[in-house]
Amino acid sequence: MRKPDALLAQKSLFEKYLNCQTHQLSAFHFSSIFLWQDFFDFEFETVQESLCVYAHQKDGCFLYLPPLAPPEAGLAKLWQHSVVEDCFSKMNKINPQVARIENIEQRQSDLLDGKFKTYPKTQEYVYRKEDLIDLKGHAYKSQRHDIHHFQLQHQVLFRPYEPGDFKTCLDLYERWAQRRHDKHDDPIYRHMLEENRLVHELALTYREALGLVGYVVEAHQKIVAYSFGYSLNSQTFCVLLEITDVALTGLSAFIFNHFCAEETLRPYTFINTMDDFGLPYVAASKQAYHPVQKPVSYTITQELLLQ
Repeated sequence: MRKPDALLAQKSLFEKYLNCQTHQLSAFHFSSIFLWQDFFDFEFETVQESLCVYAHQKDGCFLYLPPLAPPEAGLAKLWQHSVVEDCFSKMNKINPQVARIENIEQRQSDLLDGKFKTYPKTQEYVYRKEDLIDLKGHAYKSQRHDIHHFQLQHQVLFRPYEPGDFKTCLDLYERWAQRRHDKHDDPIYRHMLEENRLVHELALTYREALGLVGYVVEAHQKIVAYSFGYSLNSQTFCVLLEITDVALTGLSAFIFNHFCAEETLRPYTFINTMDDFGLPYVAASKQAYHPVQKPVSYTITQELLLQ
């Protein structure tokens, strides 16, 4: 059950701990919690001065992020055994088969000493922003071609998202999702489309409270694309959502290029476009923009002491 106001009330506490360190993975932003409230009941608890965010589901709970330590604690405090073990103790009482810690960064996984099992889960795609704006050289030939083609074929306006765009954008998502549904028969992917409809609705509704930046593309005075993102750290901006009318060739390349070139993104050096959902065609699309980094997200589980 949605409780957006109650969850938003935790935002300042979460950011107090989050901002103590610089993070590279997209999950380290309040929106990554808030937008998934339809699927998890989030619980914020302080364990030995570290902030722990538990994600409860029907069959158990897990830590959505590693424990977030206060400024005076330092990085090593994240993996103070007593904190992590207290967290696993709580999770194991509910269901040890579900107990785990998600979204571990590489530098954090390096601090583990064998008491935990570590699994690489996903990788994210990080680009140099100037590369995405300039699109220079043979490596970006196809992207330049697609953008040029789109601009030649349509009367285009790229502008900031406005509250009055809500219904039009959500209708655009429905059409996009239906076309994806019809094209792909993978039941897991189709389920993802249904889940993400709720995520997009929340993002569009609470964009200001979450600190999201959004833009739309109009072609012939009709909204045909939208994209939203957020500041991940002082150097990196994360693109969270992008939906386009798939019938318009070059539109995806156009909105991505123009979003990266926006004045709002001037302070940032890198663009993170999150992971590829384990889908080969998404991975190929993201690889085509030539990432300069691919930070890995790890999951850890506890070694069972009885073994």
